[in-house]
Amino acid sequence: MKKNSLSLLILSVLLGMLIIIEFKTVDKTTGGLVSSQKANQLSIELKSLTDRKKALEKDVQELEGRIQEYKDSEAEKNVLVKNLKEDTKKYETLAGYYDVSGPGVIITIKKQQGTNDETVLLYNYDQILTIINKLNAAGAEAISINGERYVLSTEIHLSGDKVIVNGNPIMTPFEIKCIGDPDILESALNMRFGIIYQLRNEWNLDANVKKQDNIKISRYNKTIEFKYAKPVEYNVKVK
Repeated sequence: MKKNSLSLLILSVLLGMLIIIEFKTVDKTTGGLVSSQKANQLSIELKSLTDRKKALEKDVQELEGRIQEYKDSEAEKNVLVKNLKEDTKKYETLAGYYDVSGPGVIITIKKQQGTNDETVLLYNYDQILTIINKLNAAGAEAISINGERYVLSTEIHLSGDKVIVNGNPIMTPFEIKCIGDPDILESALNMRFGIIYQLRNEWNLDANVKKQDNIKISRYNKTIEFKYAKPVEYNVKVK
């Protein structure tokens, strides 16, 4: 009976030890499996986040590139608009739509002192056109006649006892202002046997040319309209 009890005790102890060893083995195996699965999961998540980060970085680079393109495009538009404004102002100035100032000459034409007859001055008004042609040939940038801006459409003619410029009557004496190189303009008018010489000696008029550093000329105050002339469009072939 004692032998059986001892054998049973030994068997129980051995069985208990086997169970304990098996439990520990299972625990270790299970713990290792869980850790491995977690590591794999973390590795997958890390790779996913890394890929997402790279994708976001790529998106940021593309957006930065677009922003730079917009900035460049806007800068080009600003430059284009600026150039267009400058060109428009330039041609409007040439057309007479701006007040201008600068160096040049002032030409005065009047009757000789002590005489009362102004018909000579009036009936030789066409000499104004000769003076204007001389000034333009000498590089005039702006011209006015008794305050009337001379432009492409300006007409000058005699009506009764008045000279009409831009549809407005002007009174004698005549004063022509011109902006440009003063020396060249003066030389063009005062050349030997030139227009000023003729006004003085052939028509007995008091004509003078005076250089001035700052001449102001007012803008043309009417609208130039083209009823018949239309711009010709050219088709440019791109090779």
